[in-house]
Amino acid sequence: MFLNRESELKELDRLWSAKKANLIILYGRRRVGKSSLLKFFGKDKPVFYWTATKTTTKMLLQSFSRQIQFFKDPKVSIPDDFSYPNWESALTDLAQYSRQNKIFIVFDEFPYAIEAEGELPSLLQKIWDDNFSGSKANICITGSRIGMIEKQILSSSGPLYGRSSAIMWLDPLPISVFNKFLPNYSKSQLVEVYSVTGGVPYYIETFDRSISVLANIEREIRSKASVIKGEPYFLIHEELKEPMRYVAILEAIGDGLRTQSEISNAVGIEQTHLGPYLHTLEGLRFIKRELPVTEEPKKSRKGAYLISDMFMKFYFRFIAPNISLIEGGREDKLVSIIAGQFDSYVGKNGFEEICRKWLTSEAKNGNLPFDPDIVGRYWDSNIEIDCAAISKKHKSIIIGEAKWGNKKLTLAVLNELNKKADWFSKKFGFHVNKMIFGRSGFDAGLAERAKIENVRLVTLDEMLM
Repeated sequence: MFLNRESELKELDRLWSAKKANLIILYGRRRVGKSSLLKFFGKDKPVFYWTATKTTTKMLLQSFSRQIQFFKDPKVSIPDDFSYPNWESALTDLAQYSRQNKIFIVFDEFPYAIEAEGELPSLLQKIWDDNFSGSKANICITGSRIGMIEKQILSSSGPLYGRSSAIMWLDPLPISVFNKFLPNYSKSQLVEVYSVTGGVPYYIETFDRSISVLANIEREIRSKASVIKGEPYFLIHEELKEPMRYVAILEAIGDGLRTQSEISNAVGIEQTHLGPYLHTLEGLRFIKRELPVTEEPKKSRKGAYLISDMFMKFYFRFIAPNISLIEGGREDKLVSIIAGQFDSYVGKNGFEEICRKWLTSEAKNGNLPFDPDIVGRYWDSNIEIDCAAISKKHKSIIIGEAKWGNKKLTLAVLNELNKKADWFSKKFGFHVNKMIFGRSGFDAGLAERAKIENVRLVTLDEMLM
């Protein structure tokens, strides 16, 4: 199923319509839908599509060569061992063809080709400068290996630097389109799905909409070909040659450790040496360093490390710490652990994240009392605020409570929020706007008081409409 890529399709169409050659870099985490996007875009266009695999440069050149010949003449009989003598001659021939013919060229999973033939970026740069740049080609380089794309293609030291017309990072899907995949699911169930998949289309499509979310998770745990059990380590091994220490760091963060000192003590890496490992994991979008919204990013030392990829977060919260149960054939025990903690996990992770994303969306649409500098959280030794949006210029903040309970919220929630608002106003001198996000709605007493105090009550239906 192909959904919700309007902005990316619009950008690709703009480039295709331009009267010049374009070099496009499209990248993003594995399974996010890069290939589906490009195939959908190219369905009514002349497309040369080649996917690199993990093999030798000789085998890659041979498959690339055969693909060129087949593209130029689909009826031609190509010998099994046909190959251009080298990459330069193959790329030059494709470039010469594109000087006479408008063509959309896709080099999918290009990092695999670079791994086999390290000179390919330099060679492509040379042929781009000499041939492709004056052609009718739109070349799109894609890849899931984020580190290699950024180092070999996007880096200022890379040979292709400065030649791209567009650099596109493909995000997972927003929860607003999940109902297209799972039309039988309630909005609460869609939040549960988000809390496991993070919006990655491939993972969403593994869900059987005729059974509950927990039943789907149990099926995956019991399956010999489980995505949920094997995929995270594959993602890590794809990016990192020596992943052992990185896995240990992810396990520590998944276990709830947040500061450098806590992580250092848990994994046995000196704090002075831990920084590069954390920086690498941040660059790969596996983790993020989160700050209270009031802090200055370059100055603050109050950062908390979190796993940012929701699929990885679920794995390191539940699967990694209990892998011995799976290996010992005790899947029943693991299923029981997840069932007992799943609701709390969804509320603290998926639901709160969706509330913050909704705040960001409302800010973009101009639906907040002010235009915030940042949307996030606030915490210190006194209070914790689930959702916050701040404008230091206007000395204003929105603070919000996100409640995932299955009963209507009462005045007790507002009373607690008022205490936090008073504390925050006294400490920072900011004007405080209040919101309450409720999965199950609000009782009459809370709704009436909220109107009087100008507190915005936000339902799950409103966020997912």
